[in-house]
Amino acid sequence: MALNLSTLTDSSTSAGILTDLAKSASNLDLVASLENRVSGGANATQTTASNQPRAHVPLGDGHLYLPGVSGNYASAPTSTDYDNLASFTTETEVSLTDWNDTSNAQALMARAYSWEIRVQDGGKILVVNRNSSGSQYNIISTASLGLTNGTLAKVRVMRDGYDWSFYKDDGSGFVQVGSTVTTAQNTNQVNTRPIEVGAYINGTNKPATGSFKRARLWDNASPDSTDPILDMSFTDGDHKASSFTCSTGQTVTINKSGNDPATIVRRPFLRFDGSASSFVGVFNESNTTGGYFFGVFSVNGDAGGSSGRVFNMKSSEDVAGYNSNRAFLWSLRNATTNNLAYYYNYNFRGIHSGKFDPSNGVILHEVKAVDGEQFSKVNDADLQSTSLGLSTLSSEDFYIGQNPGGSDKPAIDLEALYLFDETLTDEEATQVRDYLNAKSSIY
Repeated sequence: MALNLSTLTDSSTSAGILTDLAKSASNLDLVASLENRVSGGANATQTTASNQPRAHVPLGDGHLYLPGVSGNYASAPTSTDYDNLASFTTETEVSLTDWNDTSNAQALMARAYSWEIRVQDGGKILVVNRNSSGSQYNIISTASLGLTNGTLAKVRVMRDGYDWSFYKDDGSGFVQVGSTVTTAQNTNQVNTRPIEVGAYINGTNKPATGSFKRARLWDNASPDSTDPILDMSFTDGDHKASSFTCSTGQTVTINKSGNDPATIVRRPFLRFDGSASSFVGVFNESNTTGGYFFGVFSVNGDAGGSSGRVFNMKSSEDVAGYNSNRAFLWSLRNATTNNLAYYYNYNFRGIHSGKFDPSNGVILHEVKAVDGEQFSKVNDADLQSTSLGLSTLSSEDFYIGQNPGGSDKPAIDLEALYLFDETLTDEEATQVRDYLNAKSSIY
């Protein structure tokens, strides 16, 4: 998609772009707003388009985002506490992108080959239960949940011996869904499988698409008067954490796969998937001075395309926009390595070894580039410098997440991007750096 930032700049200020990510739509169809943090001018709002990056905004204090792709799920280790549960209750608090898709089931919570809770059949709940002999029984709610796609709701499945009942709470308290279903058996197969959320059988079956806030398990049919034996609240995990200890003491693992991985969302960000999403825009003026760049982002999966661009600018008269002395690539992947760099006139510069890699978590890339002086740092460390002449710089176009030809797309989560069209004093740079570090808890 194209985004014109002319409304974001103001000639009375020295700041060309100074933006944060903000929420401007429901969590069902999130788009981004580039917030005008200088005087004058309105916010630049991203409109819905097929190639837009997705804006992720925390539900309340946070949630677990799941993309509906195999290998993306949460899990807690096996325990004998989960064996021989003649009565038990599961509760998941979740916003599914589609509560009513009949083409495929979506797993809420499971102990594979013992019991599995799914949503399917036009919004009905299906329990796949295996007894102590391994025989499978399917228990289906007699009514649909009746939830609008994207609605955040709590879904309970309660087993009391031979009887199964189903409940939902979409904000007005729990109500029973359909009638109680009675079965001919009241045992479960004992195994060593973990508890899984959002998929089952090591995340390979029925992956869910949506936002999970919490998943709980009781070893009885009295959830309102007893404590759960497992309480996975995803607000207990840090932003983008790979694991955390939940309130009932278990280690919860966030299993991730691909360039759109399962993610604990505690702060807003834009997700660029490394293949289809990007921003393209114009400054509505020529940048002939360079300036000061700050980017806060993290890398996902395989990091996306070669030389994946975080942010670059070029002359409107240049086609390729990189092997030119009128363009500047402020932040990008160094070819196919896991190094981070900036790029000017045929060469990668300011190379930071290993910094374009998911293992780093969220980083702050800082680049100063003016005529005769350039340097870059990551997390206020690893200073790299050059002293190139930039007197021929002349850039009107900018690109976030791609090159001018539409390729070289990185797999990143972008939390903030600041560009000042003049150099900053050391004190001013420190103020920006400290603000971004505190905002995103980077280092």
